[in-house]
Amino acid sequence: MASSIKSNMRSSAKDDLKQQEIMQAVVIADNFNQKFAPLTNSTPMVLLPFVNGILLDYVLKSLEDSGIQETFLFCCSHTQLIRSYISASQWSKPDSTMSVNIISSTSFLSMGDIMRELDSKALIRSDFVLIDGNVITTFPVGAALQEHRKLRQSDKNCAITLLYSKALPKHKIKCKEHSTVIAVEAVTQRIRYFQKVNKLKSLQIPLSIFQENEEVTIHNDLLDSHISICSPCVPLLFSDNFDYQTLEDCVKGLIIHEELQGNSMYIHIVESGYGASISNLFMYDIVSQHIITRWTYPIVPDLVDNSEDKILYSRNNIYKGSDVIVGSCSKLDKNIIVSKGTNIGENSYICNSVLGKNCIIGKNVRIKGSYLWDNVRVGDDCELNTCLLGANVQLHNGVVIKPGCVLGNEVVIGENITLPPYTRLQSQCADEEDSFGEDEFEDENKPSKDESCDIALVGSKGHGYLCNAPEESDEESEKEETEDIWGKPDDENTEDEEPTESSSLGNVEPGDEVSEESDGAEEDYDYEATCFYNEVLESLQRGIKEKIQTENIILDINTLKHTYNVNMQEVNGFLIKAILKQPFVMHKEQTFTAPTYLSTIKPNLQFFHPLVSNYIRSAESQLDCLRSVEGFMKCHEDISPAIMKVVHFWYDQDVLNENVIVKWHNNLSPESDKIRKQADAFIKWLQEADEESSDE
Repeated sequence: MASSIKSNMRSSAKDDLKQQEIMQAVVIADNFNQKFAPLTNSTPMVLLPFVNGILLDYVLKSLEDSGIQETFLFCCSHTQLIRSYISASQWSKPDSTMSVNIISSTSFLSMGDIMRELDSKALIRSDFVLIDGNVITTFPVGAALQEHRKLRQSDKNCAITLLYSKALPKHKIKCKEHSTVIAVEAVTQRIRYFQKVNKLKSLQIPLSIFQENEEVTIHNDLLDSHISICSPCVPLLFSDNFDYQTLEDCVKGLIIHEELQGNSMYIHIVESGYGASISNLFMYDIVSQHIITRWTYPIVPDLVDNSEDKILYSRNNIYKGSDVIVGSCSKLDKNIIVSKGTNIGENSYICNSVLGKNCIIGKNVRIKGSYLWDNVRVGDDCELNTCLLGANVQLHNGVVIKPGCVLGNEVVIGENITLPPYTRLQSQCADEEDSFGEDEFEDENKPSKDESCDIALVGSKGHGYLCNAPEESDEESEKEETEDIWGKPDDENTEDEEPTESSSLGNVEPGDEVSEESDGAEEDYDYEATCFYNEVLESLQRGIKEKIQTENIILDINTLKHTYNVNMQEVNGFLIKAILKQPFVMHKEQTFTAPTYLSTIKPNLQFFHPLVSNYIRSAESQLDCLRSVEGFMKCHEDISPAIMKVVHFWYDQDVLNENVIVKWHNNLSPESDKIRKQADAFIKWLQEADEESSDE
């Protein structure tokens, strides 16, 4: 009888413990780098504006929707701003289903420091979710946590489960710095090998992995969600190994010392949903466009909980807040968010961009692929291309912002200034010492540096200083080289991939409209088209070197067409692009000017004339050709006069018809004004020649 009572008591105690196992999450609020400088000089990474919300809200909302009950938010910089934001947010309301606890210290210099703090304070009660504060996800994180708990019942030594989704190796959302090769047991998904690729040209996977396991799967098709499910032992592992600074260090260490420590790790491949980390400006742009084009449904602008403003969604992925004014003859093309109170002047053109609240855009302004935060002022006749402007930035009339530029809050650019590509400006002169954004480390009586602004850079009426990132270690510098650089053309941003310059060739870009029920087939299609282009590029290069007959090249291209399932529109466009690209491929170390490019490509034009004539016949195929030329000119503006000479050559050779050329010229969009100007002289010549022939 007594033993029965004791047994019932033990069973009851176990049930109570299970009930006490609440679902916990740890959010890393800092990115521990300067990739978003100068924007993060005064604002923490997690509080940066993103689409029509704040980054931190996306993360916390995803955790709450997944059933997480308690979240620990770790931060080392701008802690007072984060505390104030959380205290005023929905997460501090009595009816919130998830508590958010902020833990801060200036000694947190890496994720390893945070995990050691977790261990010292004994905050973790059971398995928990570890997630970066810049992650956008619709993954069922709570379900993954429950799966991890079930896994631990069969493998008590299970320490970490890494969450991944499938993504083709060349997919744009796969950030180069996070590209990873993972070998796992095919049945259990237990990790046996883990290596970030970076610029490695080869990998050495131990033979023992294949000898000890009947079946091994090697993945290079996984997208790191930066979400992990950790067992309670993980913080202790970091405490015992002070050389663990990142989760990657821990994973590699556990693999190396698996026999000694006995810990195991697994991957969990999420079959549906969206997950990506805003780890740099390139990913900021890519994920923003995915949200705008509704790849991330239900995380879309019109469904984001924003009590300050309700967004209305219309066709072509155009979202407008209240009190928005759009001037006459202005065009909102596609994939645009215009927030509350923004005023757009007459005859302006905007596409693939986000405009924050209360922005004022002048007349004749061109904005493409750019992000303007709240209260930005843009004067007349300005041109913005692939740039990010912080809050309260002011651009005077005639300013041109080249791709990749980042302007911190309060920066002012004077009239008729052109900022070079990748320029980063901040409103205050940088101090030599970094205060980590902590008020307690700042001396209010400390005089600011008395350095005047560079007038040549920002203009006489401008105000701003160059933002120079601090020097990094050799290892960090090497990783930086593998990063996708925001604002670079695709064919400069990758060494082994040649995506198209124009989505008119059939590629699905982040800017293309897709349905909410998209099954991702377009993503595979994008990869297939890219592979086709690379193969054509190699075939043409081989044809030049080996003097291969045109019939054999045509046979090769037609075979590739069926292999990669591309249509004739793409065949035409990629063929023209590959021909125009040949000088760069054959002379990689040469810097081309318009004359040198023209002299180099002339022999190729003669050689490939029969090939071009075979494919470019109908009016539709001629338009495909000209659109490809247009896309190439956008990426190579310096040699665009020479490319127009190529068009002239094809006209002389009866490849291109006069009517088709004029039609293409008339239909050029406002964003292609530079190309239009380059073509004006040729169009005028065509018209004059036509008039002379009619007079005769």
